[in-house]
Amino acid sequence: MRILVADDDPVLRTMVAAGLTASGHEIYACSDGQEAWDAIKKDPFPIVVTDWLMPGIDGLQLTQLIRRMPRDAYCYIIMLTGMTKRDDFLTGVKAGVDAFLLKPLDGAVLEAQVGIATRILGLEAHAKRLESLMTVCSYCKRVKNEGAWMPMEAYIAKKFRTLPSHTFCPDCFKVSVEPQMRELGISTEGMQGL
Repeated sequence: MRILVADDDPVLRTMVAAGLTASGHEIYACSDGQEAWDAIKKDPFPIVVTDWLMPGIDGLQLTQLIRRMPRDAYCYIIMLTGMTKRDDFLTGVKAGVDAFLLKPLDGAVLEAQVGIATRILGLEAHAKRLESLMTVCSYCKRVKNEGAWMPMEAYIAKKFRTLPSHTFCPDCFKVSVEPQMRELGISTEGMQGL
């Protein structure tokens, strides 16, 4: 998982980055909030681990900037802090922080939080895949696309840049097509394999 780590304490930043790298994550480490924000604007990260108190843009401001940024996928934000007051926690939650880890940092707890983040991000990705499935009208067989209903053929042509081929399933052939063709005096011989 790609993780951005922002902390002005070089020892803690190195420790966090090394621990997460050892667990198989790809880490981008920043020494302050401005550097982190510049990196996120260029290439958003799925997980951000940030210190709260940093010079310039602090972790709370960084969180607020991330939450206002239009994104295709969710960013899970873990806040590292020595601030333990109830009001601090509530302020962080209102800003958009997902998890808080108290200093001194426990590497196993951080890895557990990254595991939680990974599960949540995986569920979000799964939900997006499900949203992309076709919604088809049971009666007219039109497909819902971006709020509008369109013929299935047009949807397939637009979505997959190809035209669908048409045939009859064996059940529809026997129940509908074959009787209609007989009624019209058209032979169905050799058509059963369509």
